[in-house]
Amino acid sequence: MLGTVIDHRYEVCSRLGEGGMGVVYEVRHRALGKRFALKALRKDLAAEPEIAARFLQEARTAASVSHPGLVEITDFGRLASGQPFFVMELLEGQSLATLIRRGGPIPAGRAVDIVRQIAAALSAAHDLSIIHRDLKPDNIHVSADDQGRDRVTIVDFGLAKVIGASRLTRAGMVFGTPHYMSPEQAMGETTDHRSDIYALGIVMYEMFTGRVPFEADSYMGVLTKQMYMTPTPPSQLLGTNKLGALEDISLRCLEKKPEHRYGSLREFTEDLDRALSSTGGPLRVTRQRRPTPRSVLADALELPTRDEVAARSNGAGQRRWPRGPLLVVATFFLAGIGGMLALRHRGTAVRLPAEHALPTPQADSAPLGATGEASLLQPGRSAKPPPTAEALLTVQSHAEPSPAVPKSPNRKVPLASAHPAAGPVKKPTHLGQSSEIVDPWGK
Repeated sequence: MLGTVIDHRYEVCSRLGEGGMGVVYEVRHRALGKRFALKALRKDLAAEPEIAARFLQEARTAASVSHPGLVEITDFGRLASGQPFFVMELLEGQSLATLIRRGGPIPAGRAVDIVRQIAAALSAAHDLSIIHRDLKPDNIHVSADDQGRDRVTIVDFGLAKVIGASRLTRAGMVFGTPHYMSPEQAMGETTDHRSDIYALGIVMYEMFTGRVPFEADSYMGVLTKQMYMTPTPPSQLLGTNKLGALEDISLRCLEKKPEHRYGSLREFTEDLDRALSSTGGPLRVTRQRRPTPRSVLADALELPTRDEVAARSNGAGQRRWPRGPLLVVATFFLAGIGGMLALRHRGTAVRLPAEHALPTPQADSAPLGATGEASLLQPGRSAKPPPTAEALLTVQSHAEPSPAVPKSPNRKVPLASAHPAAGPVKKPTHLGQSSEIVDPWGK
């Protein structure tokens, strides 16, 4: 077809590529002089009425949605051979698949900007009950706008399904690329917009890690893993937790049951914005990024960990006391208590010489010593001469004990045994047989 003119308007200039259903050419409008991309159904598939109808459905579906993130369809018709074709805007740049193959994992700041644009474009299609069903990096085109920022465009709605108009999809048929296929799509069950959310989660996973979560040697091996296996978290593959909350968002998209995923792409975008807002500023992505290893993903954006995001959300509106001042105050308080106890102990603990170690008497009690060798001085009282042995012995026949010395019932201690330090005491000759020696220290 090179050099031919299609429909008297489009001159075929070059061949751009080939997909599962058609071949894409670069054409030039002869009247306008503007270049477009023309996609024609493969000749071997044009004989199948159902495939031809699906090809034309792609053109109608893409043309029914107007969004900057979706490829614009400008014309469609049939070739002389009967092959259907449609004309769309010519996109510059490269596919996301080529970008990943050449550069490996995409830095988190740039990846988030690409994901946000994909979600906005798919959300516009979902609002019209249109699901893509074949979202993958090969169908995501990345180019640069006038300011040098990434411009994302979704192409190839060949497997798109309009909910409520599914005559072209028979029960049990499996469509799509196995590495990006949702579990319900792999089992041939009914699909809805949550299948696109699952595929978006795989696209995020591949951008962050440089690989898809499920790989196998056969088509059915990949489908089996899609249906029954849990993906390995990106942080385990990369050995870093720089993704933070982005990892949780991507893994929620990859839940096996559709009801466990995000209910809509708007809910997905809200979680994405919430994760980014905790960084303390708006998202800024520039094309001039500092060189960093591929394992460190957050080069243009420092993202918090999932624990930090959870702590900030749970502790919102709660003021916490600073630990530093509290520790200082507690240290001084304990030191002051310890000093006071030490001073009090030093002021009250008075030790007597060994030779003066006598029992401590009660206030206003009887004389303190029996030998006259020592006496304990109390504040406010004058020293008294030591008592004699005769003064300590009060002999009364059948008399009551002195009020200063309490009576000890049935306790009679000989004087010599009570105070051996006083030495032997001679019994007075004037004492009667009924006289008793009273121990002044008796209790």
